Amino acid sequence: MNPETNTIYLRSPAKVNLSLLVVGKRPDGYHELLTEMIMIDLYDDIMMEKVKEQGIHLRISGRPIDGNPGDNLVVRALSGFIKTVHGKSSSARISGGFAVDLTKKIPIGAGLGGGSSNAATVLWGANWMMGCPLNQEEVLRLCQELGSDVPFFLGSPRAMGVGRGDRLVPLPPPAPGFIVLWNPEVHLPTSSVYQSLDPATFEIGSPFELTENERSTRINSLLKSGVLVNSLEEPAVRLCPQVGEGLRFLEKICPGNVRMTGSGPTIFARFDSRDEAQSVQKKIADRLGCWSGVFQILVTSPFPERGEK
Repeated sequence: MNPETNTIYLRSPAKVNLSLLVVGKRPDGYHELLTEMIMIDLYDDIMMEKVKEQGIHLRISGRPIDGNPGDNLVVRALSGFIKTVHGKSSSARISGGFAVDLTKKIPIGAGLGGGSSNAATVLWGANWMMGCPLNQEEVLRLCQELGSDVPFFLGSPRAMGVGRGDRLVPLPPPAPGFIVLWNPEVHLPTSSVYQSLDPATFEIGSPFELTENERSTRINSLLKSGVLVNSLEEPAVRLCPQVGEGLRFLEKICPGNVRMTGSGPTIFARFDSRDEAQSVQKKIADRLGCWSGVFQILVTSPFPERGEK
């Protein structure tokens, strides 16, 4: 793949929150999080082309996406990219626009970060195609404006998200292994899950900002404990009983190794062996149906060049 090419093909990975701890409510209305994230080889496919026509031309196939296509994160990401490049230098102005073919394979609204990953991927792709007019800091700033999960996808394949989840602490690559995913194919809005949180469950309180020392101590404690947690599970189960059914069934098969990812409703279990993972996936598919799969944990970033000159 060479800079300033007219067409590129990219794969946009999913993420899994191994742990997600809500420690309080921030003064800005968001929740303060500690979340350990990894990438897996469940991908959406993206073809990007530089075209003469102005604007962003998005075509989506695979899984259907509700809502106005103009509000899609891919469109917002590329529109922000063009605006930022134009504002940076008159000599760096982009003529024409981008055509994007997005093939959705990652379940929608599933706690797997598909939309956020798509946004990060096209930002990286556009910057690469145009010869990298934006540096890494500028690209990441655009990611942060789009959503809390977006910056993660252009960094380490394993990281701790803090604050709203958008401030990242890179971690050593994850141990190789496999993830079993099961999704009940029920829409569970993220906003509803957070609104259903009981403030009494917050680790510290509201409102507050963790100091660096507090954050470091809690990150180390969470990582060293080896215990998977997700503060959003309880409200998700109340809103979507199927999540609870899946958690209970998987917990019987692999106790202590099961959690919900993100705000749900997808649940996961982690395994060292592909054969063991496939055996568990078959059991949950036979018992609960819906959507499930076995995916490999990524130990290197899908975007090793980082998109810089």
